[in-house]
Amino acid sequence: MKLYYFQGSCALAPHITLEWAGADYTLEEVKRSDTRKEDFLTNVNPFGKVPVLELDDGRMLHQVNALQNWLAKEFADVQLGADDDEADYRMQNLMSYFNGDVHPAFTPFFLTFRYTDNEDHQPAIKDAAARELDFHMSNLDTHMVGRDWVIGNRRSILDPYLFVFCNWARFLPKSINQYTNLNTFAVRMMADDGVQAAMKAQGLIK
Repeated sequence: MKLYYFQGSCALAPHITLEWAGADYTLEEVKRSDTRKEDFLTNVNPFGKVPVLELDDGRMLHQVNALQNWLAKEFADVQLGADDDEADYRMQNLMSYFNGDVHPAFTPFFLTFRYTDNEDHQPAIKDAAARELDFHMSNLDTHMVGRDWVIGNRRSILDPYLFVFCNWARFLPKSINQYTNLNTFAVRMMADDGVQAAMKAQGLIK
């Protein structure tokens, strides 16, 4: 398997999951700008996004939420998925929130230029995005009260995805330290061997 990523992207989530699963994989770094070029769109992902996981048979899997779910089933023995139907609902509920609400809320903050060509309007867009992100990060901080992991009493495919948001939150006006439970979670994740390996491989830490 080969994981396509660019540094700082949500591809860190499946990268950590691959480490946790003990998978045999390689990495292919791309530039953000290359994801919209014809070669990438034709041969890797027509949606112009990472992560993409290329399987040994040539299939290309993409979209972080779908990829995380696929990895949980492919490596079921390491128990990163749900144990039963009720847990599966709760997992998919949170995955939908992560992917459909929290993740997109970061885009106007980091890529404000996509929303207007008028540079005078960009600070207002970024400020509005920061307020929306504070709402979501506060929700997630409340969810993590009394929890070591996002769901249940063990790690799952949700934890690497939440960890990505915690990393991105370091750039927000409100410090990650002010989200006490998320900060505790992020510190716990940073101490994990698989997280360390993925972050070092992507050049996010030394």
